[in-house]
Amino acid sequence: MRDPETIEEELALFAEAIEAGIDPFPPKKETKPIARYALAWFMVIIMITWVSKILMRVL
Repeated sequence: MRDPETIEEELALFAEAIEAGIDPFPPKKETKPIARYALAWFMVIIMITWVSKILMRVL
């Protein structure tokens, strides 16, 4: 399928989508920050591990 070249073609595609029951402009989904929290905790654990290894060598 090719992209519409004129506004009329695009409006016709929107009309077809609405008639078929498809929402051409769906609402945005809310993002869930679980992946960010997991990555943050992983990085904290890695940093604590590195710091403890350095302190064990120095002290």
